Amino acid sequence: MSELTSFELEGSLNGQREVLTLILTHLLRNPDEAFTKALEERLAPSNQQEDPGAVPQAAFAVEAARAREIKRMVDDAKARVRSGE
Repeated sequence: MSELTSFELEGSLNGQREVLTLILTHLLRNPDEAFTKALEERLAPSNQQEDPGAVPQAAFAVEAARAREIKRMVDDAKARVRSGE
């Protein structure tokens, strides 16, 4: 496979995010206790810290970015559920 340009990579990630948000929207409309618990666990700060990204280490920065992306998708899905989309 050839190397993706930054625009292709961004488009690919945006497409994946949209599909995942649609899946989350469906799952939030049809709640499942195990799924909800697993999702909440991934939104909780790790290592008992308020902001794990505050520690200037690469591993924590990646973890914080992951948590932010999960939160964005969950927030988008919840907004879609509220709006009836």
